[in-house]
Amino acid sequence: MNTGKSFRTATLAFAVTAVMATSALAGPRGFEQDPSAFADQRIERMTRTLDLTTEQQSEIRTILEEQRTQALQQREEVQARIGTLLTPEQQARIEEQRNARMERHLDRLADRLDLSEEQILQVRTVMQTKNDGSGMARGEIREQIKTVMTEDQLKRFESRGPGSKRGGPGEPCAEGKMRGGPAF
Repeated sequence: MNTGKSFRTATLAFAVTAVMATSALAGPRGFEQDPSAFADQRIERMTRTLDLTTEQQSEIRTILEEQRTQALQQREEVQARIGTLLTPEQQARIEEQRNARMERHLDRLADRLDLSEEQILQVRTVMQTKNDGSGMARGEIREQIKTVMTEDQLKRFESRGPGSKRGGPGEPCAEGKMRGGPAF
């Protein structure tokens, strides 16, 4: 058995696992989930299954918040390091892909909530602010998007989460599958 090859394979497997774990811990994708809501859901599940004390809940919340901060910092560092290796053309393609993702998300949101053209423009402006590297947290962006909505739209927007067609992280979807995992 070639120990050098086995070591490389094990190292690669560890690296892939670390990237997947970091992606999963970076939090929910999209604008639907506020990081504090993610922690609330996780702590609620743990409390339900493990009968956590109030003190344990508080300490676990602190751990989850620290992990999220570290994961976001690591993600930004990795993206910056990769960015230094890319050509201007490659960086432009990444920007195109980012904009295409944003537009797909905006289209889904507009369809689901029946947004007017004016609302779509306002939400696009908020989303572009995030893409411009403003450092705004997902929760802040979500709150700004909510100011554009009517009461009916806001109710539909807030109704997403566990139990909806696409459940929250770690919650079953309508098809019974679990959500979560890496976002590559």
